[in-house]
Amino acid sequence: MSSPGEIAVVRDAAPAADAWRAVVAAARAADLPGVPAPVREEVLAGLRGDAQAGGTMPPAWAATGPGGEVTAVAGVRPATSPGPVRTTAELQLYVHPGARRRGTGTLLLAAVAAAAREAGWAALRAAAPACTPADVFCLRHGFVRERVVHHLLLPLSEVHRAWLAELVFADHPGYRLTTWYAPAVPAPAGPARTAPAPPAADPDGLAAAVPGFAFGTAAGTPEPASGRLLTVAALHTGTGAVAGYTEVLIPPAPAPRAQHCHLAVVPAHRRRGLGRWVTAEMLRRLHAEHPQISEVETAAADDGAEVLALDEQLGFRPYRRTHGYRLNLPG
Repeated sequence: MSSPGEIAVVRDAAPAADAWRAVVAAARAADLPGVPAPVREEVLAGLRGDAQAGGTMPPAWAATGPGGEVTAVAGVRPATSPGPVRTTAELQLYVHPGARRRGTGTLLLAAVAAAAREAGWAALRAAAPACTPADVFCLRHGFVRERVVHHLLLPLSEVHRAWLAELVFADHPGYRLTTWYAPAVPAPAGPARTAPAPPAADPDGLAAAVPGFAFGTAAGTPEPASGRLLTVAALHTGTGAVAGYTEVLIPPAPAPRAQHCHLAVVPAHRRRGLGRWVTAEMLRRLHAEHPQISEVETAAADDGAEVLALDEQLGFRPYRRTHGYRLNLPG
């Protein structure tokens, strides 16, 4: 058996971004055939550590082979669960298929877990595609399975624009739609115009308030740094409050797949078709404003029956599953 190589902390992943992307792309291609390869920005955003949250964890780790080539990478960032105290961090760990079964992943996980424990984290969370080597790796290394996430895919070519327009422009008395991008969209050339400002209500707070109807991708909330986050919200015209919203992450070109990452409707405003309304407007805008996007992926946990039903009404179809895991880090 070949040596697993050396494990080192990486303070700045940018210089090695191409090598890192090659590892992530190869791992994904082996475990998730058909899923688009990640772009450079996506890799850097997903493996940048928790420095942005004031944490003390190193930004990332890398394993290198005898010739100095990068064979595995890992990064940790705060979990997206609500609350002022974040005791759980999300782990991303990729091993190149050609470097597997040499103990590389085990050594990399041990280094990350030790640093996380020292930094005060109580647990690591990870997502692994079902029935893949990553799934087996988690079970073998003491992770506990917490949930099953169903992924659905919608080719935009199968969604008729006229039908979306009918859904979007149907009357919803007492409500109006608004949209915005994050990060800010640069102003186009020509006459100046004012972009609509986000409502005062915090969408993240809304998702926390209605966990039964909020969902995200298996990897948690996507980072806007890895693309543009489009939010579509339904506002109550009487109060201006957010009654429901949805978000989609549009990756940097030329990546063709957008990630539909959140959907939430306040309990008092349900049964009015607002979830379908905001999702239809999201799809309509992808058609009109982002021609490079050819498909949209969404995800919902086992307990998200309402979300799954809504997605299937709009044409999404199941195509894979992800298992969510937790690794407790005893002090």
